Amino acid sequence: MEEKTLVYDPHICTGCSRCMTTCATYNNGATSLSKARIQIVRHEGHAVTRIDEEDELIFEALRCQQCDKPYCMYFCPVAAISRNKETGAMVINYNKCIGCRMCMAGCPFGAMRYDSRRNRVYKCELCDGDPQCVKLCPTGAIQFLPKSVANTPKIDSLAKKLMELQPGITQQAQAGGKNDGNS
Repeated sequence: MEEKTLVYDPHICTGCSRCMTTCATYNNGATSLSKARIQIVRHEGHAVTRIDEEDELIFEALRCQQCDKPYCMYFCPVAAISRNKETGAMVINYNKCIGCRMCMAGCPFGAMRYDSRRNRVYKCELCDGDPQCVKLCPTGAIQFLPKSVANTPKIDSLAKKLMELQPGITQQAQAGGKNDGNS
């Protein structure tokens, strides 16, 4: 079975936080957005719009990327983090975890969280291969896709944006990519 990963599309996310609510409830038994393993953050959209355009409101998901080379695992001094062979998720063995937070220092995505009441870290573990955030996202902004096609939605979105910004490229592509030297 091919490994899957969470794919997030900020262009269709409305910021409703349903994924966070679902995540927190499923993993903690109670809704606490600060305890969700996925965090939706809001920022202004100049990262994706021209500076002279009206700002778009953009949401971004901070979540575990289930890295191929997981720094969280390498930073853990007690080997409490490993990959679940069935789901592909990096999982924490709480019988080994000492709550030192070295994994948090190693994660380049800020996906590791800390529960001070329990003195332990936590992160997305893909709900044992059935991510609840995907099931309850009303817009489909979060998908659980095979890694071989995970970048397809992003590539499609970027290609459409490029075609909007550069009509000449579209015309050239439709003409078979031939460069007649006049461009």
